[in-house]
Order: sequence, then structure tokens, then C-alpha cells
Amino acid sequence: MKRFFPVWTLLVCAALMSGCGYELVKEKGIYGGEISSIYLPVFKNNSFEPLASGVFTQAFSMEMAGSGLFQLNKADADATLQGNIMAVTTSPGPIGATGQTVQKVVSANISLTLTKQGKRLKTWSFSDSDVYDASTINIEEPGRRAALQRIAMRIARRFHIQVLSVY
Repeated sequence: MKRFFPVWTLLVCAALMSGCGYELVKEKGIYGGEISSIYLPVFKNNSFEPLASGVFTQAFSMEMAGSGLFQLNKADADATLQGNIMAVTTSPGPIGATGQTVQKVVSANISLTLTKQGKRLKTWSFSDSDVYDASTINIEEPGRRAALQRIAMRIARRFHIQVLSVY
């Protein structure tokens, strides 16, 4: 009997604990579950960077869809998240031995507005910058695009964290 006591105790504990658990989030969405689907239109681009709207829209779509808290671009969505790219600028960085810039800094400023049935619920503003290699002309443009993608992903992640921590 002593031999089977630990096994029996473990089986009883396992049976009792199999129904126990916890949830990190009680319901999907934000505002107490009122907003569980979001329409995310293509970002408005007020900058002179032609690819910026696609880059930011893709980054936000991936971040929000990856969270599993929202259904994106569903018909009759609960709310709309409109992104507006205010500016994308490039500035020179350090100068190399030849007197040319070897790195450049790209910066982006965006604003986001969450609306529900035409009523503005919340507005956010984000800015970020990233450095890219500009030592040769062949790698400057791909480096700029990659830096802009990194900026968009970081801003999308910061937005997501803010939304989850507040709502």
C-alpha cells in the first residue's frame, strides 16, 4: 500500500488540477471587448516617400493580426484605425575619409486615430528613426527601405503594447 500511495496521490492531484487554469485576457479586443474587429485602411501618406504607406500598413497589419486579439478588415468592423504618415525625412550621418556621407538617418512621424461609428476614441502620435549604410550608391536605397521597414515594425509594436497596456 505504501508503494501505491505516491502514485495514487499524483493521479488524484492531476485529475483535480486538469480543470484549473487561467487566462491572460478574458475577452478578445479592447475597451472591455467592445472592439474585437478593426478595419485598417491603407495609411495616408503626407510625406514624399512613395513606399511609406505600404510599408506602414503592412507592419501594422502583421502586428495586429499576430496578436490574435483582433479580426482585421472584417466586414462591419467594430472600429477603424486610420494611420497618417506625417513625414519621412533623411539626414546625413558621419562623413568618411573621402568626404562623403557613409551613413544616413531616416526618420518617420505618424499619427493614428481610432474611431468607432464616426466618433474619435483615441489619437496617438509616434516618431522613430534608424541609421542605414550609404557608403555606396548600390546599397543606399535598399538600406533606406530596410530602415523604413524597421521603423514601421518598431512603431507598430509600440502601438500594440500601448493598446494592450491601457485597454
